[in-house]
Amino acid sequence: MVIRPQRPVAGLRILERLPASGPGFLVLERYRAKNLYRGGGASRPYRFEVLHRRGVDAVAILPFYFEGRRRRLMVVCKIGFRPGLYLRSRLPLPVRDRRRYTSVIEAVAGSLEPGDRGESGITSRARDELMEETGLRPLPHRRLRLGGGFFPSHGQSTEKIHLRAFEIDPGSARQAQGDGSVNEADAGTIAIAASRILLMCRAGRIEDPKLEVGVTRLLRCLSEEADRRRRSTVRRRTGGAHFCRMWRHAAATPFIDLTAGIRRKTKENAHSTLPRVNSPQG
Repeated sequence: MVIRPQRPVAGLRILERLPASGPGFLVLERYRAKNLYRGGGASRPYRFEVLHRRGVDAVAILPFYFEGRRRRLMVVCKIGFRPGLYLRSRLPLPVRDRRRYTSVIEAVAGSLEPGDRGESGITSRARDELMEETGLRPLPHRRLRLGGGFFPSHGQSTEKIHLRAFEIDPGSARQAQGDGSVNEADAGTIAIAASRILLMCRAGRIEDPKLEVGVTRLLRCLSEEADRRRRSTVRRRTGGAHFCRMWRHAAATPFIDLTAGIRRKTKENAHSTLPRVNSPQG
């Protein structure tokens, strides 16, 4: 389902190549260093490079809702243009890309700012990014944390991706404010079934690990939440703590086959009450 259509991009014209050392969101640092070992000693000198964001980390957001009577899980994604991916066609690729990257489907996400601190700071930034990029607001008391963060490119970058999920009402979307950039203004938002997202990831039609990791964890989180509700309902209907004590007692009691006597009695009755049937003669 399309919530906000994307402005289609046909291509890219490079106007000027800027110096790598200019101002921006990313900082590239180069070092010469040695590894220090716990037992003493050091490695030989070597060089490495590392990339930093201004706010170091980022947050990916999974806005979700349930569709129809069958409550199909839907996840809101962004679709837009990433000029860096479009420029891959200029590179000597090991495997030729199957398509031109004039649009990509990705998770709603944003960089943390230097003042975003602690779990509450990350959650607050996630809410702001959700409203800024999609015009959607989370429903009250429907925020899910999806486990620890992950490093998308830990060999080159210090960035960690944190995950948040919010249940939303897709019908309440407002005009997205955006961050003032061209490509965010051109981006659209679409809702895709969670199971379909995972299929598209495996098929290479979605190539954003934030979506694959996030949707996998969201499905697991919602399944565990449903299991807790079912167990709570069973406890209420069966006497609460009394049921739990009975369950623990039953689990600790050695197993006794209580059906053996029933099966033996049934077999005796069967022999005594049913007429004997002979096999037909050939």
